[in-house]
Amino acid sequence: MAISTHSAKFKMNARAFILLFLPIMLLSLVSCTKQLYNEGGNLVDRENGITYIPAPITFEPQTLAAEPYAECKELGIELYEIEGLPGDEWLSEPFDGIGGVYYSDKLTLPTLEEFDADLLYICVEQVITVSIGTVDDKTGIDAIVDSFVSGEPTTIIQSGNSYKLKFSSDKYPGLYYNLIYIEGDDGENYIYDRSTQTCVDVGDVLQTYMPRED
Repeated sequence: MAISTHSAKFKMNARAFILLFLPIMLLSLVSCTKQLYNEGGNLVDRENGITYIPAPITFEPQTLAAEPYAECKELGIELYEIEGLPGDEWLSEPFDGIGGVYYSDKLTLPTLEEFDADLLYICVEQVITVSIGTVDDKTGIDAIVDSFVSGEPTTIIQSGNSYKLKFSSDKYPGLYYNLIYIEGDDGENYIYDRSTQTCVDVGDVLQTYMPRED
């Protein structure tokens, strides 16, 4: 009987240990998600001394990690790593046409020229964004970029057919630099940057690449 009693006590103690240990395991799993704090619109990782700044809406993520990297409880948002970029430099909210990208204050955002795109998707926005054309000619892409950067800003066009231009670059894997292309009802063609509200008449530089019905 003494052996039986000792065995019962051992089982009870083992069960109590497991019950105490489980919450510790769960707590350690939860704590893997970094905590960020809203400070004047920036998201701050106090533990690692990183401040994330909201990027202009011209920057969009391509693919996000499956699991959240961090969260800001105050704002009720989760942040994900952008595949191809380090999480201590770039993060993104869940993205489905809308959702903010954040970058470390230790970085300087590239201009369109510095982004050095080597691939361009021409897209239309329906229920989802659909690519209807691709430009993989670096010389052609550089000409499109130069027509916008070097062109004279004009009044924002109010009517016409609009397309999204999603520039992709090996220098910034995981990001798109997103501009708007407008075939205006006035017969001219424009590129528009929503973040700076800059609109430039770019002539026919993109017309060769636009898909047309026969």
